[in-house]
Order: sequence, then C-alpha cells, then structure tokens
Amino acid sequence: MSKLNAAQIKYYREALGLTQSELSKELGISTTMLSSIERGDRRLTPMVANKAFQKFDESRQRLARVIAELGELADALQK
Repeated sequence: MSKLNAAQIKYYREALGLTQSELSKELGISTTMLSSIERGDRRLTPMVANKAFQKFDESRQRLARVIAELGELADALQK
C-alpha cells in the first residue's frame, strides 16, 4: 500500500467494516468531507491520505498477527 486514491479509501473502509462517520473521526475530518473524497468530488490531501494509510496499515498488521497466531495454534493442535 504505497499510495492511496479515493476508491481505495472507500474499499478499505468498507473492508474494515467502518462507517464514514467512524473513519472520518479517526482521520480528523468531517463525514461530509470523507464522503466527498470517496465520490471523487474533493481531492484527497496528502495529510488525509497519510492518516488513512496509517490506519489501514495498522489494521493490516493486526490481521497478519492474528493469522500467524492461528497458524501457530493449528500447528500446536496437530501435534
């Protein structure tokens, strides 16, 4: 995930099960602004893109840890 665009913001938000209201609070912007960004009516600023990238990257890392832990548990159960 090196660069984010408006469509990716919406995709990742939905994939994480977040509402526009929830994500906009985490990004420090209004719900209206996030909605406009997702529709392509407003430009995605570098600041908002960076905050979104950090949020999505944290979630990706958390998911990777859970998957690794599940793999370890499965290995332990097979022994």
